[in-house]
Amino acid sequence: MEINIDKQTNELLDEVIKSRRSVRSFKKQSPPKENIEDILNAGMLAPFAAQAVGEIKDFRRFFVFENDTPSIEIAEKLMKNKAVEGLNHFKSILKEKPFLKPKVQPFMDKLQMTVDNGVLGVGTAPYFIVVAEVRGIPPVEQESIAHCLENMWLKATALKLGFHLVSLTSQMAEDNEFLTLLNIPAGKYSINGCAVGYPAIETPSVNRPEVKDVTIWMGDK
Repeated sequence: MEINIDKQTNELLDEVIKSRRSVRSFKKQSPPKENIEDILNAGMLAPFAAQAVGEIKDFRRFFVFENDTPSIEIAEKLMKNKAVEGLNHFKSILKEKPFLKPKVQPFMDKLQMTVDNGVLGVGTAPYFIVVAEVRGIPPVEQESIAHCLENMWLKATALKLGFHLVSLTSQMAEDNEFLTLLNIPAGKYSINGCAVGYPAIETPSVNRPEVKDVTIWMGDK
């Protein structure tokens, strides 16, 4: 049975996927809130681990921080403190196990940049968005958040907006002050986040391997 494919829709989707970039520099101008709501709607439509958490209404929540507000200043301070904590943790490990330095140094350098310059996207982009996903058994909530963020990223791309994953957010799930800021109970949710705004510069494309060079068709005769 032949299935008719909407060629125009298919090509538009291909173009959005190819255009997706990680943006590290944002304009100060804020996008319309309607655009942010569209991005959140795309995230809500992403799959979630229903068998792990059950069919509940609050399986996913969003927290939108706007730049130049008291809440973003608090979030920025708490996240910078978390980077300091992480950096000190790795420094103490290296005192006992210096042979690990080649493996951990790149991540320590990233933490040091955060300590020195702040969290990229938190306070430097018009919007910082935290996604919270209910924890379940088995613990696959970060996978669900990844689906959610990818949907949001593609929608932001379609809206000509820049998007940046703020991976440090995931570590804030165990920070009581940060959870108090979000007004969610400790232990119930895993979190992650992203920054959204107009890109300040055009981000170049990224070279990827040809799919045919990295694909093995299992069972081919």
